[in-house]
Amino acid sequence: MKSSDKQLGMGAAISRRDLIHGLAATALGAGMIRAGASHAAPPGRVQTDLSNYAGPIADAATYPPVREGMRGAHPGAFEAAHGRRDGAAYPAPVHTGETYDLVVVGGGLSGLAAACFYRRRFGPEARVLVLDNHDDFGGHAKRNEFVSDGRTLMTTGGSAYFVAPDQWTEQARGFVKSLGADFTVKREKTNPFAALGMRPATFLPRASGGDGRLYPHVHFTAPTPEFLKTANLPPRVRQDLAAVYHGTVDYMAGMTTAQKIARLQSITYKQYLLDYVKVAPESLPWLPGVWCLSKTAASAWFAYFRYAPGFSTLGVARAPYSPEAPEDEAADFHMPAGNSDLARLMVRELVPQSLPQGTWQSLETVRLRYDTLDRPNAPARIRLNSIVVRVQHIGDAPVGLFEPDTREVAVDYMRNGKCSRVMAKNVILAGNNNMIPYLCPEMPEEQKAAQHKAVRAANQMTTVLIRNWEAFRKAGTNHIDTPASFFGSFALDVPWAPNDGPPDMDPAKGAIVIFMTGTNSGILNNDTMTRAIMGTDMPDNLTMQQQFRMVRMGLLQTPFAVFERAVRTQMNDALGPYGFDVARDIVGITVNRWPHGFAMAQNSLFDPPSPTGEQPCEIARRQFGRISIANSDASGQDLCNTAIDQAWRAVEEMVPHNYGYYNRI
Repeated sequence: MKSSDKQLGMGAAISRRDLIHGLAATALGAGMIRAGASHAAPPGRVQTDLSNYAGPIADAATYPPVREGMRGAHPGAFEAAHGRRDGAAYPAPVHTGETYDLVVVGGGLSGLAAACFYRRRFGPEARVLVLDNHDDFGGHAKRNEFVSDGRTLMTTGGSAYFVAPDQWTEQARGFVKSLGADFTVKREKTNPFAALGMRPATFLPRASGGDGRLYPHVHFTAPTPEFLKTANLPPRVRQDLAAVYHGTVDYMAGMTTAQKIARLQSITYKQYLLDYVKVAPESLPWLPGVWCLSKTAASAWFAYFRYAPGFSTLGVARAPYSPEAPEDEAADFHMPAGNSDLARLMVRELVPQSLPQGTWQSLETVRLRYDTLDRPNAPARIRLNSIVVRVQHIGDAPVGLFEPDTREVAVDYMRNGKCSRVMAKNVILAGNNNMIPYLCPEMPEEQKAAQHKAVRAANQMTTVLIRNWEAFRKAGTNHIDTPASFFGSFALDVPWAPNDGPPDMDPAKGAIVIFMTGTNSGILNNDTMTRAIMGTDMPDNLTMQQQFRMVRMGLLQTPFAVFERAVRTQMNDALGPYGFDVARDIVGITVNRWPHGFAMAQNSLFDPPSPTGEQPCEIARRQFGRISIANSDASGQDLCNTAIDQAWRAVEEMVPHNYGYYNRI
């Protein structure tokens, strides 16, 4: 080990290695495992301070949210699916003897909602099985938990909040309220750190040309003119940042408003910065991308819509309803552990023994009982660590019009190195659209081609437990921007408090620090992280989908140690002068990697308009025999509410209409 790594605490014996507290990755069978797959590390410290509301003490072996190391798409969660994609054979399936009214493939928000809707529609005796490839439910709505000083600290490991619930469909709002979460009751948004005089700060790393100083009361994504005048930045970078954030000239002078809009829609954000604002190429890494996109994957018009800097002097009105607009951000709803809190309520409806009754607030520190999820003879079951590799109808499809489709569907999945088969009267596919053509090759070619277009963004969110946050307090900051660095920022998470009361703000106690990619969890938003993961800069001539595929490959090949070293280096550089000892004070690290992250719409720069008006997501979600599709890809929007709406639609497709009238005769 390098001496520098040793000083950073890279050899510290904390439970954070590439797998999860010594739990081995799911054995996948000789034909399905890919070369180079990781193996389990020896078990480290296991957190067992709290117990379930009933039953034995839960630790990482039985309670996935406290598992650390490489999470999200963790080792063992995807290798069999990639093998299926690449044409690898899988063992002959062994029938479990189980037959269900519905099998749901994918236990994310859409899949769990579909299971709930189905049982509500067809009755509590309907037998439902949810299969998920991860060791935890929720999809991207993952819960990260740490235990410190006898307290449960929780945060999100993926999807973090609900966008504008006041604009959801009545179906989605009513469903959420029926589960025990009322989004119409606004939570008071407070920043208890501000009451202590703590403000955002900016650290300018020497490795990127800065001076290695922490600048208090400065958000780098909204730098003041005073900061830019005094900050020890490369002169050209300082000049370009001033032009982007505080320019006074119209960078598209001489063009009409219509011409400006047309031009902004036809060029990338990078082209706009280089050709119109005249930013130097060396200044680009100091500027963020757009949402989860790089500067070359977003049009300049989309960048302006999403509040990227550099457009204030154009004299062109921004299109309304941007998610970054202050009035729209105020309508969002945040829960302490993000959208995983809603996933837990869905699981409780399906498996009542998993959580006691109560609102989400009353259950926040109650550990869900995973031992109840897949009990024999239960009407609803959730089976984790189960990677589906084949879904197919058994028997011939009806030939004549008006004949009902009575075929069963066989669902094959890999679990514990074995291939098993369950039978279903109906199936809902609630995973990634990209995988469906490999699971159901019999689908029409047009539908499979549309499914392949649903290439998702790559995201990450890293959560870190620290022994105390006294160094933050001494530095007077709770949020540190770290431009042109692997992580674009890191910040203290506000501790949870019962009933939204005052949290425990003792700086001598442990806290969670969240490391973000940049202004967003999307990796392409950050040029420095993208380069570190890929080993090279992203080429300018690639489409959005091609960029997603490249960075996804790099993400899956990047070991945990790269993230850990960046966490330790950035905290040491920014907070070491204030007494933070990374070797001593970092207690746990969880890297939530999402190679198939945000569902994406079609991109106007690269995807031509549909000649018929039917979008690829609409073609991709067509019902196929007894198989329906519900996921965020089905709407082209990575939102909780649209995932719920698509689940409801998929279930309604299965309702028989036996009154002799048809839309084709």
